[in-house]
Amino acid sequence: MERRICKRYPVSVGIEVTETEHHAFFRGSTTDVSLSGCYVATIFPLPIGTAVDVKMRINDGNIVGHGLVQTCHPGVGMGIHFTAMTREAIGRLDSYLHAAVLAAPEDARLTYIR
Repeated sequence: MERRICKRYPVSVGIEVTETEHHAFFRGSTTDVSLSGCYVATIFPLPIGTAVDVKMRINDGNIVGHGLVQTCHPGVGMGIHFTAMTREAIGRLDSYLHAAVLAAPEDARLTYIR
């Protein structure tokens, strides 16, 4: 059963993830992004339920927000569900994701536009 509420886009975005309780952070990149969350490739993912702050580098600025780790796959990565983001940040992210789909090769677009 599909639980995602927003369409995912296969984009690699530079991201900083900061664990909010201990302020430990790391840099990485996403393997996909949606308006409701992202998947971050990392060998050492945080445990499910961990509260995080995220900062994604998109075009010439940053998009920041808060989230919770939803999935944890050691050696592979983790899924983060966005829990708080400003309307401006959501709008900028939405514009970026739509532009990324239009810039993708035709065969990739067919998979993700549905």
